[in-house]
Amino acid sequence: MVSTNFVRGVGYVGAAANWLIPIAAVTNLMKQPASDINPQMTGILTLYSCVFMRWAIAINPANYPLLVCHVVNSTAQALTLGKYAMSEKKTTA
Repeated sequence: MVSTNFVRGVGYVGAAANWLIPIAAVTNLMKQPASDINPQMTGILTLYSCVFMRWAIAINPANYPLLVCHVVNSTAQALTLGKYAMSEKKTTA
């Protein structure tokens, strides 16, 4: 049988490793030109983080580091979508 502490530890290690996604999102937001943004992929990543934000607080005990990770990621992805939309608005006007 696996101990509860082991399961909790794996959950928190997973949340720490999951921080690579929002780090990449913030980096892309700052450095990636709007012409290189894929709105479909960015939208899917936004929805993915929204789902896992809910999951992070639905489990018992709640995984707050994972929640914060996905809040940061969904925010960065949403801002990236905004950057893309503003670029598209400028090119069509």
